[in-house]
Amino acid sequence: MKKWMMAAAAVLAMMATSCIEHHVTIELNKDGSGTVTEESTLSAATIAMIEQMAAGLGGEGGEAADPTADMMDKAKAEEKAKTMGEGVTVKSIEKIDDGARKGAKITYAFEDINKVKYGFGDSLNDMGPGEEAGGADKSEPIEFSYADGVLTVKNPNIGKAEEAAADEEVPEVDPGAMAQAQMLKGMKMSMKLKCPGGIAETNATHHEGDTVTLISMDMDKLLEDPAAFAKLQKAQPESPAEMTEALKGVEGVKVDANEELKVTLK
Repeated sequence: MKKWMMAAAAVLAMMATSCIEHHVTIELNKDGSGTVTEESTLSAATIAMIEQMAAGLGGEGGEAADPTADMMDKAKAEEKAKTMGEGVTVKSIEKIDDGARKGAKITYAFEDINKVKYGFGDSLNDMGPGEEAGGADKSEPIEFSYADGVLTVKNPNIGKAEEAAADEEVPEVDPGAMAQAQMLKGMKMSMKLKCPGGIAETNATHHEGDTVTLISMDMDKLLEDPAAFAKLQKAQPESPAEMTEALKGVEGVKVDANEELKVTLK
């Protein structure tokens, strides 16, 4: 990777976090087949900043510094499909550009959800600069078991969170840290399970119609609650499990509380 591209990646790592939107939808059909769709975008303003930084560091030949170009990389998507389980393939790659945000929508197809393993944290890490720029550790993947119309979603990160529960005492708010955290404004992420044929029964914490929300976070709402932010700061989560526990019950954050989530399809 050229120096200017590495510098642009560093800028992305330091400044673009606040502008990330990352949404994952797992769609399951009655026969066990389905899709995993990832929609990842950055604000147009952040992309313009990266391009300017790259130009200032000697980008040559008009080569694009736009990080969304990497998001559209078919070979990279195909390699990722292999890690998601046997038989998972890349169904489509679409560009997202609505003027305010740019990114990619990648849809993976699977024939049997029993063979799928998915790490939500890993998919978010893929938007960053990667291991060479200090990417985050991999999370333990979510596993799926499906038989006779009943889906079991096994999330090992939830189970471990119970062992690392945060202190119930509300800590004091650090004004300096709160001010720095304003850089995270605009960050949104979610992971949902959708069953087009409908849901007959589920123990899901957050369920509406044919959709179950596994995780949803709106950083703007979190920052509106200084006490919740202070709790997160005190917990200093170092894993998806600890993050899940620290954010439990916070406005703007939804996390399914089941180590084994059950969904019966209609």
